[in-house]
Amino acid sequence: MLPNDMFHTDEPSPIVVARDASYGAAGYRSFEFASFEVCPGDVVALVSVDTAASRDAVLACAGLVHPTSGSLAVDGVELARRARRSLRAPSLPRGFAGVGVFTGLFDVDVALTVEQAVARECAYRGDRSTDALDYLAAFGLATHADRTLAVLDPAARVRLSAALACAGGVRLATFDLNDPFLDGASLADIRETMGLLRAYCAERGACAVVATGETDACDAFTRVYPLDIDAAERLRRSRAPRPAHLKMASTDEGEVDA
Repeated sequence: MLPNDMFHTDEPSPIVVARDASYGAAGYRSFEFASFEVCPGDVVALVSVDTAASRDAVLACAGLVHPTSGSLAVDGVELARRARRSLRAPSLPRGFAGVGVFTGLFDVDVALTVEQAVARECAYRGDRSTDALDYLAAFGLATHADRTLAVLDPAARVRLSAALACAGGVRLATFDLNDPFLDGASLADIRETMGLLRAYCAERGACAVVATGETDACDAFTRVYPLDIDAAERLRRSRAPRPAHLKMASTDEGEVDA
């Protein structure tokens, strides 16, 4: 676990706090002993060599997967299951957390235009006041508004997944850079999208949690947390420039200087 003095005291209260959170069911083991925090304005990467682990951890932050041990609190709501709790799973308020494209779970209709896909997501989250074109401009997608999702190049698909995750004025955006919908995206595409996302979150006081197996783009995030020892080792060996505020990461084998 991370000692309390590892965190800046002048930061706002975190939106997401994970402490030794683990998830597994019916013989399936995913992320284990994950500890991390996400504050307003943060764009945090959860990195795992086993891409299912980071995907599950990000979905847990959105309240869609419930840790089976440890603690995961989002906006003060404890999402980890407890043996003594009622059978009803804890949940987040509608519109608090948004998700991007998760193939097989949150798919997108590739026959829709970019504007239609975003407008539909805003409406689903109870926001009918946002001008889709103005919103798309924040993610560099205004010129793609009338294009169908089927013809988008990988760079635009990464930006679209981020835009869908943030749509509707959510406080917490979640998406997966490992998703097949984003296949073909380059490190430059990822860095560009994360820059747009950081600017959006800083302006709105929102935050984002992103699943990735790509350690070479760690400089694109405000904080990076490896979820397994292999990811931590890859981060050590990465030659990518690192921000001064890169956080010490915690794994089940102890703290790792990322």
